[in-house]
Amino acid sequence: MRFSHVYVEEKARNYPLTDEILKKTGDAVVIPVEHYKDIFDRPRQDRQAQKKAPALILAVREGSRIFRGAPVCQSFGQRNFYYSSSVMNCLFDCEYCYLKGMYPSSNIVVFVNFEDYENDVSKLLAEGPLYVCASYDTDLIALNGLTGLADRWTELAQKHKDLLVELRTKAAPKQLKNVPNVIYAFTVSPDEIATRYEKNVPSADDRLDAAARAVDAGCNVRLCFDPMILTDNWRDVYGKFADHVASKIDFARLTDVSVGCFRISKEYLSSMRKSMRNSEIAWYPYVIRNGVAQYEEDTDRQMQEFMRGLLARHIAEEKIFTWNRKPR
Repeated sequence: MRFSHVYVEEKARNYPLTDEILKKTGDAVVIPVEHYKDIFDRPRQDRQAQKKAPALILAVREGSRIFRGAPVCQSFGQRNFYYSSSVMNCLFDCEYCYLKGMYPSSNIVVFVNFEDYENDVSKLLAEGPLYVCASYDTDLIALNGLTGLADRWTELAQKHKDLLVELRTKAAPKQLKNVPNVIYAFTVSPDEIATRYEKNVPSADDRLDAAARAVDAGCNVRLCFDPMILTDNWRDVYGKFADHVASKIDFARLTDVSVGCFRISKEYLSSMRKSMRNSEIAWYPYVIRNGVAQYEEDTDRQMQEFMRGLLARHIAEEKIFTWNRKPR
């Protein structure tokens, strides 16, 4: 993606990563700003319009950079589960994405002070092994050509054997680096869901082909059937898809798989509805349980158990992780 405007925070100007990124943005108009929130947090922004042509903002992330994993996210049995956001927002435009309710803007913020993230990780590692999901609030692999941040997280994992990094993506990279303590988590969806709700995203088969290449290269690969989206014929859609995935990827060589239905905090859903008046996803009549908007409990359970049963034909049950619907 080409950016017509790049906003550069005062504190970010002298960081090497800023210069690296600016060299790749061509003839974009570069605008200095005092603080990234002066642009990102402006009131009355049209997030839907911005998504068609987002601006790029280069900034310094101060304060907290590594956070405890949220209850709506899966920990995969990891005790010290954290996530980190070195980029805010994503190149892709999935209708169900919680970022549409989380942020006031669709502009993309890249934090250029990765050295501080490295220091934060080192401090946490002093307390014990660490599992960090580094690509929840963005898609670092999709943006790697611009930022190089997926590579930097991979290099950080190589430095620390007690650090396990997950890089989640909907991209279809040609090649990924085989690092023992990096997990490449590919979010995959049936074509019926992808074409309807996942704008600007590589096709289901392109993603599966990329995951298969990563498996063949010896990488740790996780497939994420998450979020499952409710449709009138969801059993048929996801049943055929599970068989299709198994025809393209050797499940025995996967690290694990995850299953989860669409869910979002009630606050984020409220924000989504304000800007997405015609969205089927945003305006479904969800139920609220423990502050999270979800499908009806029976529907949620049936969908997850159905997919779990399909996947159990191809991979050991202990490698199938479903989102915990019960309070934590």
